[in-house]
Amino acid sequence: MTGAAAAIGLAGAVVGAGVAALMLPWAIRAAPGSLVRTNVLGMPVPAVLGSPLCAGALAGLVSAALLDAALDAGAIKPEVTAATGVLVLAMGAAGYLDDRRGDERERGFGGHLRAAMSGRVTGGALKVIAGGVASLVAAGLVWGVNAPAEVLSTALGIALAANLLNLLDRAPGRAAKVGLILLIPPLAFAAGSLGWPAAVAGLVGALLVCLPADLRARAMLGDAGANPLGAVAGLGLCLAAPLWLRIALVLILLGLNVASERISFSSVIERTGWLSALDRWGRV
Repeated sequence: MTGAAAAIGLAGAVVGAGVAALMLPWAIRAAPGSLVRTNVLGMPVPAVLGSPLCAGALAGLVSAALLDAALDAGAIKPEVTAATGVLVLAMGAAGYLDDRRGDERERGFGGHLRAAMSGRVTGGALKVIAGGVASLVAAGLVWGVNAPAEVLSTALGIALAANLLNLLDRAPGRAAKVGLILLIPPLAFAAGSLGWPAAVAGLVGALLVCLPADLRARAMLGDAGANPLGAVAGLGLCLAAPLWLRIALVLILLGLNVASERISFSSVIERTGWLSALDRWGRV
């Protein structure tokens, strides 16, 4: 990453963090009862961090893109800017609508599919459809219509990463920490030529601001926060990987999503020493 790209990314992170910091207290105070969830610890927590997270991510993205254009630095490719914006907007909006519907008894792909076959469309099913479309659009924006293997593998990686983060949003800070871990490889090793690190800087800044409230169980990401976080991380991982590695990534993510239908991730984490230690790290 060049010095100009680093400066643009830093500016985006600062703007994203600032917007999230301004919105966070209001989001917690104004949380309606329909957004309160009971986490794995049995605590009632408002699922409201999606609003400051997405607002900060978009503000940082726009700021970085405008600064890049003003400096003529070429640090962010327009297609990556558009793809990141589509994912944050679409995944955040679909997640928010699902959050507002409250807890549904259907869980996982199987539960939502069975409900649809019985003639009842759940919020989760609508979110899956919207997320799938947004993933395809974002992948198409990045790769173009003449690269079907890249588009399909990237769209699957985005959608599966988004759903995985949503599945992990059960304990304080769990999904946020996994999201940060997933963001590290593309930030550190690749995707720089496309400008993804600068494009995602606003999301990182906003997430770091929201993380303390998540760890203290004052609020949680909810679908509106976990889905866009996972989707953007999935996009970065797919951009950073060659096709063969991207396919391997998709298979791993698919396996984890399928396993969640039968296995409680929380139980596995509690029984595994290092996972339990990482899961509890930072909680108050």
